[in-house]
Amino acid sequence: MLIIKAVLLIRRAGPRVVQWVSNIGWAKAGVSLAVLVLGIGGVAYVATRSNPQIAPEVQIHSVEVKSVAELSFAATPLSLVGSVTSKSEATVRAEKSGQVTRVNTSLGARISAGAVAAEIENASERAAVLQAEGGLDAAQANLAKVTGGVRNEQRSILESNVTTATAALESARSSALSALLSAYASMDSGILATTDKLFTNPGSTNSKFNPVTSDARLTIEIESTRDVLSAYLAREAAISDSLSSSSNLAAEISTMQAEVRAARNFLDLIVSALNKAIPTPSMSTTAIATYLAEATAVRTSLTSTLSALSAATQSLSSSQTALEVARTNLEQGVAGGQPEDVAAAKAAVKQAQGGLAAARANLEKTIIRAPISGTINSFSLKRGDYVQMSSPVLTVANNGSLEVVTYVSENDAREIAVGQPVTIEKASGVVTRIAPALDPLTKKIEVHIGVNDPKGLINGQSVLVSIIRTRAVSGGTDRITIPIAAVKVEAERSIVFTVDADVLVAHEVTLGALLGERVVISGGLTPDMRIVVDARGLREGETVEMSAGGGSSSGGN
Repeated sequence: MLIIKAVLLIRRAGPRVVQWVSNIGWAKAGVSLAVLVLGIGGVAYVATRSNPQIAPEVQIHSVEVKSVAELSFAATPLSLVGSVTSKSEATVRAEKSGQVTRVNTSLGARISAGAVAAEIENASERAAVLQAEGGLDAAQANLAKVTGGVRNEQRSILESNVTTATAALESARSSALSALLSAYASMDSGILATTDKLFTNPGSTNSKFNPVTSDARLTIEIESTRDVLSAYLAREAAISDSLSSSSNLAAEISTMQAEVRAARNFLDLIVSALNKAIPTPSMSTTAIATYLAEATAVRTSLTSTLSALSAATQSLSSSQTALEVARTNLEQGVAGGQPEDVAAAKAAVKQAQGGLAAARANLEKTIIRAPISGTINSFSLKRGDYVQMSSPVLTVANNGSLEVVTYVSENDAREIAVGQPVTIEKASGVVTRIAPALDPLTKKIEVHIGVNDPKGLINGQSVLVSIIRTRAVSGGTDRITIPIAAVKVEAERSIVFTVDADVLVAHEVTLGALLGERVVISGGLTPDMRIVVDARGLREGETVEMSAGGGSSSGGN
């Protein structure tokens, strides 16, 4: 072998050798070549002496053959990937935006149904509950007065109720004033400090919206709306200096709500335009994205402002009503009640009860409770965090009662049934539920598997599951299916192998649909043919040996 390689080397280097000989002369070249040949011969002699038998090893594969009918009737397990979930799991979403003020638990802890996991800032909600309780007390006192007469000590209570209601109204007016001043600031910051960066000459009659969009009418509407907002901003700036708790706050809140809604609609137009904006040398894609994020944040802030104004209106109204009720009660306590007064007092009690229930429900939105008993699987709140409304904040599950959820194709679903045993990586189980329809998102059928011993499983992990099919796809008059491993897919054809005199013979086949780890053969095979079970790594014409129990194979169609 070494001599052959040397000869091939000399043949490839022939032209260079001739040039070399002409350069140094034939005499010197002859001597050099003689030394080279003797060296190669010596190396070859030593190699053959130390390895007297050098021959390439030929690996002969051992194959197993079975009849097509036998393979087609075989029921292979349906292998799937499933997700371990709890049979009892609930996710809590925040019902109110705000800062977390209290955290009572931690990730992985046990928690009982109804227990408080955390609280969001709720000073105003608690004050509203206290105020509603006072209103109910006042209404009940009034009812007692008109039905049973008033005594001196009762009159003292009624007078005290008037004093309390008056203080509550003053507090509500102060809160309303703060809400209005905050709304002025939000409008000023949102329009002048944020959206005006998108304009040339903002606030003037010839303001120009700078981003280039594909919607000219939208641009015109934005520019005209900006002119209208200038009048709103000027009015707010003028009134903010003279506004006080003795002003007509209810009327101003109503006006301000309309102006904030107009500004929020303006932000909707800005967001729509930025979504349609075309990048230019003066305004890149990154700049557009930044402006879009800022506009979206301003819109969210204005929505919060509207909520605050609405709450202030409600507080003013309820406080005013409570004061009127307290004064009426005092007057009736002095003068005595009539039948119609009794009916009115009862209605006032019912109204106050409804107000208290509403206030408590609003307070409950700030308290994050566990809906079920179990283990906390997801919880990352810390004191001082700010949470957005509708964001998931807590997940509680019963990790001791687990199941596996997986999805199968429509064809595979026909071959499994409720009650079938299932093999899972570290456990075993049984099919408990099969969805009657396709999932609209995955376009597959959902299957639930009950786990016999879930100790080795973790909620949320992915596992491999194997389900024995209820029936096998037969040969004969039905379609023929064989394991995918029995087919070798080449560039121009798909083939299976038979064995003839220990030599592999290829037979071209036509592939049909995939059924899990099997494939439908729509042409090229007959049930009585005996083919190689695993064609991986095999070549046509290769010499093989039959494995024990493999039987004999005869090719041909």
